[in-house]
Amino acid sequence: MQTGYVVEEKSRIPEVVSDKITKISRILLNPSNCRPAPGVIEAIKKADCIIIGPGSLYTNVIPNLLVNGVTKAIKESTAIKVYISNIMTEPGQTDNYSVSDHLNAIIEHCGTGVVDYCIYDTGEIIPEFIKRYNLEGQDLVDQDIDKVKGIKFLQRNLSMISNEHIRHDPSLVASSIIELICDDLKYQDKQNDPQYLMLNTKLREDKRIHKIKKTMEKKEKKKGSTKKTEIKKGKSKFSSKYSDRIASIREADEKVKRKLEKETKKNSKNIKHNSHSQKEKRTEATGDEVKNDVKPKSARGRKKTPQEIREAMLKELENSKLK
Repeated sequence: MQTGYVVEEKSRIPEVVSDKITKISRILLNPSNCRPAPGVIEAIKKADCIIIGPGSLYTNVIPNLLVNGVTKAIKESTAIKVYISNIMTEPGQTDNYSVSDHLNAIIEHCGTGVVDYCIYDTGEIIPEFIKRYNLEGQDLVDQDIDKVKGIKFLQRNLSMISNEHIRHDPSLVASSIIELICDDLKYQDKQNDPQYLMLNTKLREDKRIHKIKKTMEKKEKKKGSTKKTEIKKGKSKFSSKYSDRIASIREADEKVKRKLEKETKKNSKNIKHNSHSQKEKRTEATGDEVKNDVKPKSARGRKKTPQEIREAMLKELENSKLK
């Protein structure tokens, strides 16, 4: 680190950088005498184009270049050396870094002659996705290319959105590299070379496929926009957005109503049954009294005379012992 603090674990670098408020000054390998895997140096010597990156600058790109013999083989190679710059910065490693800062870090560790060309993204990304990365402490790599000399810069549209993440589009990266190789072969007057013819045909085919994909995407977008306009005409924004939610709420309300109706029906049946049983008990209990009080139709139909009323009252008095 710039403060002199040494971090031995790769995973702890972002934590230490944020805690100590410092930056990475140098990366070292431990052990320092590690050797490259079999076939690596031979592949570098035979390559027509050597591609470095994209990837974590201090924990992926530079450590591979520090392995014994790798940087030397790249410098001695006659192949085109291309560095693909990162699109987004990495928290704790490349905070506020520009394209020039990435290249200067490589030059400080490996010297000049490792990179001939640098391909970097245009930065034309939907702001919504950039805001998501900003919340995690990441930002677009600044397109400042004035701090480095001796390297040619190519600006290309390399980004894509994959699973809600900003990524390098492999087909666009490949086509930009192939284009660079073809231009170099043209410069060497090798248009009739089999390699040039093969790469050029592939480049044309890739461009054709890319155009077809773009037209298909545009058509889909148009269809989507027409559907949206139809929805707007027929329904409000609220109903079109929350139609499923509204339907589910209505279903729930209907279920509650049905339950209440069932409960009320059950209660009414129980009330009727209870009242009926009580009536039966009353009739049974008062049955004898009713029978005794039953009078002939003739008596029921006519009015009592005053004498009969008096006699009835006298009988009641005698029975009550109030006479």
